[in-house]
Amino acid sequence: MPTDRGTALTAYIRENVAKDPRARIEVETPLITSGLVDSFSLVSVLAFIEDEFHVVIPDEAATAEAMNTVGLMLQLIDTYAEPA
Repeated sequence: MPTDRGTALTAYIRENVAKDPRARIEVETPLITSGLVDSFSLVSVLAFIEDEFHVVIPDEAATAEAMNTVGLMLQLIDTYAEPA
């Protein structure tokens, strides 16, 4: 079951960068490798993550492989989030 962050991230991807906005996007749905999202759109997704979740993900960590699913993106967010 997606978290609130997962729900927000999935909605952003579906509404703004997915090639097929009707596609079902689950936490483990391959985005890049399936062609649902192109790698150039990851810049937009990364900007959304940084603005929405107040986290800075280094460029070298924000690879297509590391951002291929919503679940992997959530792991990046957790990894680079400021400690509470």
